[in-house]
Amino acid sequence: MKKASVIVLAWNGMDYLGDCLDAVLAQEYADFEVIVVDNQSADGSADFVAAHYPQVRLIRNDRNLGFSGGNNVGLQAAEGDIFVLLNQDTKVQPGWLSALAATLEDPTIGIAGCKLLYPDGTIQHAGGRIVNARGAAEHIGRHEPDRGQYDQLRDVDYVTGAAMALTRATWQRIGPLDEGFFPAYYEDTDWCYRARGAGLRVVYCPAAVAIHYESTSAAPDSYEHQANFNHGRLRFLLKHWPLDDLHTSFLPAESVGIQNLSPGMELEALRQAWVRILNSLPDIVQFRLSEVDSATESHELWQELFHIVMTLRGLCAKEQPLYSVHEALDDAESHAVGTQLLRQPPADAEDESPLAALHQLWQIKPQPLQSEVPVLGPGIAAFREAWLSIATRQYVQSLLSQQRKFNAAAVQFLVQFSEEVKTHDHGIAATQVELLHLLRQMADDVRRTQQESAQHVRELNFLLAKLLDLQMRVMELEEKLKLNE
Repeated sequence: MKKASVIVLAWNGMDYLGDCLDAVLAQEYADFEVIVVDNQSADGSADFVAAHYPQVRLIRNDRNLGFSGGNNVGLQAAEGDIFVLLNQDTKVQPGWLSALAATLEDPTIGIAGCKLLYPDGTIQHAGGRIVNARGAAEHIGRHEPDRGQYDQLRDVDYVTGAAMALTRATWQRIGPLDEGFFPAYYEDTDWCYRARGAGLRVVYCPAAVAIHYESTSAAPDSYEHQANFNHGRLRFLLKHWPLDDLHTSFLPAESVGIQNLSPGMELEALRQAWVRILNSLPDIVQFRLSEVDSATESHELWQELFHIVMTLRGLCAKEQPLYSVHEALDDAESHAVGTQLLRQPPADAEDESPLAALHQLWQIKPQPLQSEVPVLGPGIAAFREAWLSIATRQYVQSLLSQQRKFNAAAVQFLVQFSEEVKTHDHGIAATQVELLHLLRQMADDVRRTQQESAQHVRELNFLLAKLLDLQMRVMELEEKLKLNE
């Protein structure tokens, strides 16, 4: 009998860990170990495991590595021939581990998933499938009463990482979970597609049953959840979808999806996801060159993916009024902007008052790069934009974020002052003097910020010139290498 290693990833899971570990340790499988990897919990989860479960191997991460990173730590430490990933908010049923081990005896099977039930007994997961060109994922049987309709082992697109198993041989063949999906979402689907790409089957095992309470660290309708979910979805698609499908199916479907979004939190979250995808494009290209598009030239693949990413990212750049973007800010930015006043459009948002103009000018937008060189100008501008996006965009975004917070705070101050003037008639003259003094200070701050931004732009232009020069040298070397061949 092969030894199994059950890896439980813990993060602030005190409400679930006890029941989860008790159920695992009660399994009748003859030879298995249990490893708890704690992702720097703040609720005492690690100390709880150390005090009450001495038979469990406890690994304490010094920071939260996300789903992939945390599980990779456990996989690296595991001693078994069978690896099982299990969420902390699950309660496995009798015979669960034996059923998974028996399924993996088939050498054609790479990954096996479980039947997951909600606490009320209805089905949560009987395997998964990708249902449309935008990569939407669906759990088979979700919310259906369990009448035995999914009690046959079957091949599926993917199985959820909440409870999945694979052999050491499969792990060695397909590699660790992709930590680029940080913090979570679609890394399990990516793993399953990599297994199938290696010629292995991904199956749903109905005899391995667990209750899944499906706790989440972020509300499904929150900005954090939507930004992370979309990032995972897009990373998965750009890694695995054939280039023809990306152009003919995904690109038009995603374009329609973006165009149907109104300004607000969802659009801002999707825009942020595309920014992250742009920054991670090099490792996506590297994966495709080694696993998907080995017959494609590197520069051709770059051009194809870069065109798709920039096209869809550009569609996300709709006008975002201040009151809509406010809903998408994180807590720190939200407090800097203000509270209730900016959650709704100002009453005079349609007029041409100075306050309305401030609302319109609040958000800073990067300006497109241009070149006045005849004929070659558009190409040079496009090349500069590409280099800037890959090499310096993240740095520039942080500067824009700082300036945005300052502008929003200034608008909020003026809005509040305007309201105070309407309700307090006394001391107007003194208050006006104070306002002029404060506005002079704000103007000085703006001037100083502009000077600093100009310096940053000069530094970025210098860096861009160096990058262009380096690119020309690389191209020259490539030509020389071709001639030598």
